[in-house]
Amino acid sequence: MEYIDFVNRICACFGLSLLIGFERQWGRHAIGLQTNVLVSLGAFLFASFSTLIQTDGDVTRIAAQVVSGIGFLGAGVIIKDGGNIRGLNTAATLWCNAAIGVLCAGGLLIEATTGCIAILFSNIFLRTITNKLSKSRKINQEYLFKIKCEDDKELRVRNIISKATKNVNLTLENIETKTIENGMVKIYATLSSDMKFVSVIDRIMTNIMNEPGIESVGWKKIEKDHDLNLNDN
Repeated sequence: MEYIDFVNRICACFGLSLLIGFERQWGRHAIGLQTNVLVSLGAFLFASFSTLIQTDGDVTRIAAQVVSGIGFLGAGVIIKDGGNIRGLNTAATLWCNAAIGVLCAGGLLIEATTGCIAILFSNIFLRTITNKLSKSRKINQEYLFKIKCEDDKELRVRNIISKATKNVNLTLENIETKTIENGMVKIYATLSSDMKFVSVIDRIMTNIMNEPGIESVGWKKIEKDHDLNLNDN
């Protein structure tokens, strides 16, 4: 490889990875402009080594190792947050960005440019489509209320819950009472909605707690097929 070719290719690699990194930085993702550019340049330099030393061996061997190395780097940005997995798109973008560097190192600048456009399209336009599809899909949430109160307050608690569901998109799926010792009862109420009503539920809980004779209140989000466990203390 002539030096002028090396310069042209590394400039193309820098420019293409800069576009990808700018999109990541603009979207305020964890891995932004600098890291994306460095990953692509690193892949370019490793892949260029095979051609620069003009060996008769397989020039794709180093490129294959780049793929494995970026895999480990991408795994470092994947985070498990409760039941959600974060960072998968960022890791995939780093992996694709490394491929841009490898293509540039091989002198395949048109192919690298095409790949860059495809990556940007995926990160910008497909994300928009994904978000719209996610919003159009109804989220079926269920909430389990647990109220411990005096037995003569049971009817009052049931009325509060029943009235609270009339003006909002909440459905009272089930309500049951379990008698315990010392004139106390536990009320279990299951409400469902296709929207998130955490603030409304907190307000219902506050209204119940302000009633006399209420010992404890609580709620939690449950799965749709959750079985009501009346043995829960």
